[in-house]
Amino acid sequence: MRIYRNTGRLFKTSRGGSRNLKRLISSLAVIVVFFCVPCICPAGTVYTGSFTSDGDVATFILNATSAGAFSALSRGYGGWIPSVIAPGGFATSLALYDNSGNQFAHDYLGGTAVGASCSNGAQQDPVTGFCEDATMSFFLPAGLYTLTLSVQGNDGPDPFSNGFPLSPGDNFPGGPFQDPGAPGSVIRTGNWAVDITLTGDITLVGAVPEPSTAIFTLTGAAAVLCVRRRRRTRIQ
Repeated sequence: MRIYRNTGRLFKTSRGGSRNLKRLISSLAVIVVFFCVPCICPAGTVYTGSFTSDGDVATFILNATSAGAFSALSRGYGGWIPSVIAPGGFATSLALYDNSGNQFAHDYLGGTAVGASCSNGAQQDPVTGFCEDATMSFFLPAGLYTLTLSVQGNDGPDPFSNGFPLSPGDNFPGGPFQDPGAPGSVIRTGNWAVDITLTGDITLVGAVPEPSTAIFTLTGAAAVLCVRRRRRTRIQ
């Protein structure tokens, strides 16, 4: 196996050193891919995850390749029978930003109960009877957007650069995951689910880091991987 030294020359490692180096590189690659590289996911599918605090944020990068119908429908609070999503998750807040970081749309209230249904098309929670799943649905111009899903109360800022009220690991008093319809008496889980549909690509950046931190982490990881790949191509 050959590698670069600082002088730019090549040298050959011993067999033991070569094996150890291979193991180290393999381990680092697994860590980088698992924690840093985003998942390019097909549009029109349901994404699920779980928070551990009120300050956690799930961030999606949306590439609308052409103008068309767009929807982001939270399903974690009341559940969703067609996709077999169990109810019980926290009350959600959704925010959509354009490529400049300006807030394009925001739903932090959910819907209202109308008989056995919800005014926004979500499902009522079978225990509380409330409709705390945020939804948005409209015509979306082509372009790059950022969508965030957070706990209701830790709502998306406007503009995006202002930052969320809470940081990951922080909780509201009595939290995490208090039900806003019955504060202090009903505690939800950290589970979330969202159904996103648009004409284009969806990248799930992460569910725990602040959006800005996650984006910078991904950029750095991509740069490291590119450098490694270039070096490996040159020396083989």
